[in-house]
Amino acid sequence: MRKVTSTLVGLLVLSSILVIFPNVMTVEAEARTIVVPDDFSTIQAAIDNAAEGDTVFIKNGIYHVDENTLIVIDETLSLIGEDPENTVILGLFSIHSSGSTAAIRVAAPNVTISGFTITNCTTGIAIANYYAESYPSGCRIIGNNIVDNGEGIRSQRSDLFISGNNITRNQGGGITGWNTENIIITGNNIAENGYGINIGISRNITVSGNNISNNRRGLNLVYYGPYFVYGNNITKNDWGIRFAEGCNNAIVYGNNITQNSVGVVLLNFPNSGDVAVSGVGNIVFGNVFIDNSEQVLPNEIEFENIRMGSSGTDIVLWDNGTVGNYWSDYTGTDNNGDGIADTAYEIDENNRDNYPIMEPIIIPEFPSWAILPLLIAATLLIIICKQRLPKTPNQQSY
Repeated sequence: MRKVTSTLVGLLVLSSILVIFPNVMTVEAEARTIVVPDDFSTIQAAIDNAAEGDTVFIKNGIYHVDENTLIVIDETLSLIGEDPENTVILGLFSIHSSGSTAAIRVAAPNVTISGFTITNCTTGIAIANYYAESYPSGCRIIGNNIVDNGEGIRSQRSDLFISGNNITRNQGGGITGWNTENIIITGNNIAENGYGINIGISRNITVSGNNISNNRRGLNLVYYGPYFVYGNNITKNDWGIRFAEGCNNAIVYGNNITQNSVGVVLLNFPNSGDVAVSGVGNIVFGNVFIDNSEQVLPNEIEFENIRMGSSGTDIVLWDNGTVGNYWSDYTGTDNNGDGIADTAYEIDENNRDNYPIMEPIIIPEFPSWAILPLLIAATLLIIICKQRLPKTPNQQSY
């Protein structure tokens, strides 16, 4: 099992390199680095004067945004902060305000955002282009602190890479993605949000190596799939993972699902007519379920006062035919000593793990070497930018 996990992590690293390095290595010699506040006093003015392929480098300081000074990136460029702890984009409006205003809206393809703290905004970063023909695909959000917003990251576009971010205390959700595909969410700390990750009406989504903890809701998967969820620490949430209406082909393996109020929820969704909104092709195996108040809730009713015909519960297999999961409350035996229990772990009449594991698999924190390519890529960008900078920039507020 460890060998399989290591191989898959290696494939993830390779995909990370392919996602990031081509854009770093193909930067042409004539591409410029524009420095804020040296060249322009505001981030938006620097973006407006940038050409495709340029880097906008933001020195340490506090940069204010409100409904009238939002940052819109409508050109392929890299927006790089000097230091994520000290390069701050501070919203000046209430995180409780209605609407979908975002401190940074990405409206162009192949944009990189790295090295910022983004806080007190209605939405920290939105990947959406409402008005132009080009779509913001192939974007990268790497190494930011996205904290204390109404919503952290919201994506309505495809081919997005989110890695190495601290996404914390965002009231609505840490990461939200709807009507999208080909998203990789890896190596992030996602804690104390309303939803940790809320993904729906999407395809080909990978969630790996994240710490998803102390959220009201952990990972919510809605239509369509496939979803690939592995190597995450999903702990101390109200519920860890929910298979919501129409979640199909979710492969969930090698995760620590521990100390949640409920480990996994299967949504039972009322429908009109005779068509059940249910998901199929979902497999959960090789995970560690330890000390959840309820390991699995197999029949959640979302609208308890509505009864409109049949209801569909997402269908989940709890083993892959040879390997199941480790359950801390399992009391069976393993008489032949092969590590697989002799009897099934019974969840309810419709859900059972036929091959429960007798000993928990050690699932380490996402290894540092796996995100090393990301750090190297970000470092290369910063080195290019800093060639123009004095060595001791002053802390400023704007």
